[in-house]
Amino acid sequence: MKRIMSLLFMLVSAFAEGKDNPLAYYLLTANKLHEYPNYIYETWKFSEADSVGMASLTYDDSKWNVVNPYMEFSIVANTKFKGIGWFRLHLVTDSSVTGKPLALTLKHFGASEIYMDGKLIKSFGVINGVDSSQYYDPREVPFIFIIKDTGEHVLAVRYANYHAEKNFNKYGWNRVGFEMMIGLADYFIEIKNQRSIMLSSMLMLMAGIFLAICLIHLFLYFYHRTDTSNLFFSLFMFCIACLFIIAFVSYTTTSPSFALKSIFIINPLIIVSCISLSGFIKILFFKKNWRFIIVTVIGAVDFLMQIFGFWVYPTLTGVLIISVSFEAVFTIIFGMIKGVKGAGIIGTGILFFTLLILTLFTISIASGGKFDINDSTTNGQMWESLFGLALLSIPISMSLYQAWRFSNINKDLGLQLDQVKLLSQMTLTQEQEKKKILESQKEKLEEEVLVRTAELRTEKKKSDDLLLNILPSEVANELKEKGSAAAKQFDEVTVMFTDFKGFTQISEKLSPTELVSEIHACFKAFDHIIEKHNIEKIKTIGDSYMCAGGLPVANKTNATDIVQAALEIQQFMLQHSKQRKSDNKEIFEIRIGIHTGPVVAGIVGVKKFAYDIWGDTVNIASRMESSGEPGKVNISGSTYELVKDKFSCVHRGKIQAKNKGEIDMYFVEPKLFQK
Repeated sequence: MKRIMSLLFMLVSAFAEGKDNPLAYYLLTANKLHEYPNYIYETWKFSEADSVGMASLTYDDSKWNVVNPYMEFSIVANTKFKGIGWFRLHLVTDSSVTGKPLALTLKHFGASEIYMDGKLIKSFGVINGVDSSQYYDPREVPFIFIIKDTGEHVLAVRYANYHAEKNFNKYGWNRVGFEMMIGLADYFIEIKNQRSIMLSSMLMLMAGIFLAICLIHLFLYFYHRTDTSNLFFSLFMFCIACLFIIAFVSYTTTSPSFALKSIFIINPLIIVSCISLSGFIKILFFKKNWRFIIVTVIGAVDFLMQIFGFWVYPTLTGVLIISVSFEAVFTIIFGMIKGVKGAGIIGTGILFFTLLILTLFTISIASGGKFDINDSTTNGQMWESLFGLALLSIPISMSLYQAWRFSNINKDLGLQLDQVKLLSQMTLTQEQEKKKILESQKEKLEEEVLVRTAELRTEKKKSDDLLLNILPSEVANELKEKGSAAAKQFDEVTVMFTDFKGFTQISEKLSPTELVSEIHACFKAFDHIIEKHNIEKIKTIGDSYMCAGGLPVANKTNATDIVQAALEIQQFMLQHSKQRKSDNKEIFEIRIGIHTGPVVAGIVGVKKFAYDIWGDTVNIASRMESSGEPGKVNISGSTYELVKDKFSCVHRGKIQAKNKGEIDMYFVEPKLFQK
């Protein structure tokens, strides 16, 4: 009871007297330790003296100054703190934390000794005068300790930082003191591990994304050197990637000097990124140099100030960032208003970025300032992901804009090149015709040449169209260029045969005109279906229709394309027969057979030539058709292996095929199934 009364008295005194009272206490409870992050910045007492007795619980520190242990060199440089001093924190604990493992982290660029009630519990670095070692751990690995009793305790820190002035003058590092965090060990270690893994992964992921975008646009620049916007944008992406790499290195290294050197190059990277972004905007929208020149001059002055130690440079860097950011935003908005092509792509990225930032800002206000993007809970990770998307939105939209612009440039160049070639050819023809005209009757020949030229163009178009109707475009082009077309081997081609059941008997019941008209209607529909699925028509023989997929340009989808086309032909024939039956006309039932394998394709002969295919695959496909049933799509085992994940098939077993022995055959179900 006496201990409880004493604790209550101390708590009442602490809250009644406030921070200005030299005996104010820091209340340490389990509830408070669950509030993450639990940095302790208040109620510390500080003295620039150095004595081991200052760690004692009973030491009188009532005349010490109350400070924030973070401390900044620009503030303490004129005080008596010359590199070493003592910090004391009066704690009041209750039963919710006593006897439980507590975790403590300390982050600084100096050396320290941690005492609890006069007992040394942990050292970070070694305090040895001006030769003191430096300790740095950006990941803040927790140190575990236990407070056994409730009531008042004193946490004392003997801290040395003899390198503070050097770090400030050389690297611009303003931090002199330390940051301490205390929490419940289980909860603390868990969130620290989650935070460390997540942050490291996020930093490297962002660095990788920006570096990939950098390389893509660098290659685009090498491909098209006259467009320097890709070079500027690649440099901008490289700087951003380097910033994330530096953040990763600074977060993972334990070397203070290495971390400070890494941080030291951040400002030059920001300067270069601002200059490259300004150059990118200039090339895309303005084509004028004065804004780019101003940004370059400010960046150069900023960089020189850093080199020569004038610490006003962070202010100039801020001015540079703000000015270039406003230039980018307002330029793109102006471009969108003026209807500049492609400006909407970048504008979408800016809008997405703005909406995400406003969302985070609104949630922070709505939560009364308690919202923390560094929270390691699920919500915190979700908001960090949104923040990462916000960072990526503008660069990715710029990259998409560049890709769109580059595509249009290539398209325009291709059209211009085609026009130049066409005009060159036309000019050459006209000159030759003019020369002939001048040798005889000028006016008459000119008229005849004009008429003949128009006729030749019309006839050439007709012949080209006819040739393309007979042969695939690739074969036709080769035939026109070389005068012949070589046969080619294709390792995987899917061949389809169709045939009408009882065609001979039906043909005896129809007039020749009606019979030809019916076959034409069916084959015309087949032509439209296979064209839709990138299938090449080979030939028709009587009532048999033959086509193939995977040539003259090889592809991996030919089996799926052919089977899909076969199902559509099957569906067409069902509807067509239904219509003829309702009109009391003879109906046609169709058998369809499909097989996949190697073929040789080409053209033979010199007169009435046609594109054809040869090989055992063709024979087996024909056997698939003849071994099938009316209204069914019959496929071989080799085709089944290629389409079994896309279509529902029924195994027929091994069926005897003429001259081919027993072959695995499958009927394809009329409808697609869902996996």
